[in-house]
Amino acid sequence: MHTTTAGRKTAFKAQTKMTTGLAISQEFVSGTLMPLLQQELADDFDRLAIAIVGTGSDVLGLDDEISRDHHWGPRANVMYLRADAPRVADQVRAVLSKVPPKFGQYDVQIDIGNLTGVCCCQIEDFFGRFLGTEQLPASDLDWVRLCEVDLFHVTAGTIVYDGPGELTRRCDYLAYYPDAVWRKRLADWCMYVTGREAPYNLHRVAKRNDDLTCTIYFGLCIKRLMELCFTLNRRYAPYTKWLNRLFRNLPNYADQLAPMIDAAVAEPAWNKKVQLLIDANYVIADALADLQLCPALPRRKFDDSLTDLSLYDAAAHIYSQLPEELFSPSFNQVELWEKMAREVLFDSNDYIKNGHHRKA
Repeated sequence: MHTTTAGRKTAFKAQTKMTTGLAISQEFVSGTLMPLLQQELADDFDRLAIAIVGTGSDVLGLDDEISRDHHWGPRANVMYLRADAPRVADQVRAVLSKVPPKFGQYDVQIDIGNLTGVCCCQIEDFFGRFLGTEQLPASDLDWVRLCEVDLFHVTAGTIVYDGPGELTRRCDYLAYYPDAVWRKRLADWCMYVTGREAPYNLHRVAKRNDDLTCTIYFGLCIKRLMELCFTLNRRYAPYTKWLNRLFRNLPNYADQLAPMIDAAVAEPAWNKKVQLLIDANYVIADALADLQLCPALPRRKFDDSLTDLSLYDAAAHIYSQLPEELFSPSFNQVELWEKMAREVLFDSNDYIKNGHHRKA
């Protein structure tokens, strides 16, 4: 999602014409922050990395007027290697303390604990904070232990400057799963959309006239389908709020799946929703065959008992080609954002904690 040079940018574009937080942050970094750092750390400036990364719609260029009520405005993550911290950390903090409280009409928030606003940290700590480990995954099982949404957070955004090159190196390494892990993820998500969070269970609870559970399963089915489309495109899926927006920008298969999903959402009858979701699963099956991950799957007649087994055979074929160690473990799906959200409660410098988001 990044280029490999300074100033690399996320592939996702804002869908509004307003000035985005990303554009404001880039202007802030180039016009205010970098000149200050270059002036105060003349001999050590090349030991710094400056990035607009982490959580938030503005990192992705997806922010809008709704986004501006909290954790929004000029932001920058100034980072340095742990080995350089004794020499540069205090200098960087001193520079941040000199940053004007306003950039144009926008408030500048300094040192918020969840790494929004303008802050500094060790490069190693940035990855430890978002991934739960400072170490890059060395094996396929290490990759499975990382949460996809957390990987999305550390690889999205913009690196404005990277003197040591370490931030770029790590982001490039984490850009996407290695091949075997990618194939396992495809197989696991095939099992979801054809077995558990799938037309199968939706059909069965619909026959029991349980509309609430139908609604739950339907939403889960759609979510898994979109996540699976991201995997087919070899891209990390974001957290739920931005899943639909970014799904529709995917270069492959979304143009086929999106109309089916939209039709299923609009369709009032559960039995017809089930049929549309089965059709969507066959789009997935055709995609897997096109990618030569499994043989082409013939269309089966609807089975009122088992409903849809379209992707079981695909999953079985993919699993059979994987290293044995990847068969049993499940992907970690617990976002470290949950821990960060709890920490906000006790961060006296946080934008929400101080009530700055409340309007008069």
